[in-house]
Amino acid sequence: MSSRPKRVQRMLAICGIVGPILYTIVLIAIGLLRPGYNHLKQFMSELGEVGGPNAIIMNTIGFMLLGVLMIAFSLGLHRGIKEGSKIGPALIAISGVGWITVGLFHVDPNTVNASLKAMLHVIGAMLVGLGFSTAPFAIARRSRKDHRWVSYRPYSLATGLLTAILGLVFIFGGIEGWMGALQRMVIGVPLLWIEVMAIRLLRLS
Repeated sequence: MSSRPKRVQRMLAICGIVGPILYTIVLIAIGLLRPGYNHLKQFMSELGEVGGPNAIIMNTIGFMLLGVLMIAFSLGLHRGIKEGSKIGPALIAISGVGWITVGLFHVDPNTVNASLKAMLHVIGAMLVGLGFSTAPFAIARRSRKDHRWVSYRPYSLATGLLTAILGLVFIFGGIEGWMGALQRMVIGVPLLWIEVMAIRLLRLS
């Protein structure tokens, strides 16, 4: 790989490293700045709700920037694993589109009936869930034939399985008073996986 493509690949890997870290910092910081906000009980989307303090920061530097960085990382991962199915990287990119959608169409707590904006917000969240719960399985399948990535297959499979289980618990068996914590676990497990895969990608670049 020549010098310029290597630099591009490193930048794409760095996008995957920076995204989860920056998102976590913004999430915690904006939550601390919101009077009465409880990370254990409340959803992350509430930090970006219409009229909320610092909502613009959460929606742009939090949700939307993470989406852009996930899309960039998906391209780097596609380039970094030997030729195979494009489904895995595409699913990561889909999750990125979901994050951008969540940031663009933030929730309005003053709207009693479901608005178009609220429905688009939910669709964005569903795209994030779809991408994050299925991408690890697809990447695990693709990495079988690449000796540089094959040792990461068990971790990818475990991430996909755990994310799917947590997602089902979140949707169908939510624990009252702990929904915020459960949502953060559903998102945190695949974000950690992204971080690990991005660090590996950078080392190979």
